[in-house]
Amino acid sequence: MIRLLAIFALFLFCGFSCSKDEEDVSPLEKDPAPVTMVEMPETAVVGQTVTANIYFVVNNSCGNFGSFDVSTDQMTYTIKVFPKYVGETCAMYLPTRQVNYSFKPEKPGIYILKFQAAGENQYITKTLVVIKAGS
Repeated sequence: MIRLLAIFALFLFCGFSCSKDEEDVSPLEKDPAPVTMVEMPETAVVGQTVTANIYFVVNNSCGNFGSFDVSTDQMTYTIKVFPKYVGETCAMYLPTRQVNYSFKPEKPGIYILKFQAAGENQYITKTLVVIKAGS
C-alpha cells in the first residue's frame, strides 16, 4: 500500500512539475518611461544651449535614466526617455526621476518639443521660440 502511494505521489509530482520551457520576459528597458512634467525656457538665442528638466516615472526603485531616443522632423523634436534598471532587490513602487535634456538650436524659428507621456500617442508638448543673437 505504501509503495502504491509513493508511486501515485511520484506520478503527481512529475505530472505537475515545472517545464523546462522558459517564458519570454521582455526587459523593462524596452518601453519608454512616461514623462510626467517638463520644465524649460520658452525662448532662446541661436547657438545657446537649452536645457529641459524632465521628470519621468520608472517601474521600481532600481530604475534610473538610461538613454534618450530623439527623432526630428524639421523643427519638431520627439523625445522618449528610456530607463535602465540595475539591481536585484527593488522596492515595488513607482518613483519619479529627473534628468536634463540639452540641445543647441542652430537656426531661428519656432521649435516644438514633444516628450512621450503615458500612452503611445500622448505627449507633453513645449514650444521654444529661438531668435538670432542681437535681435
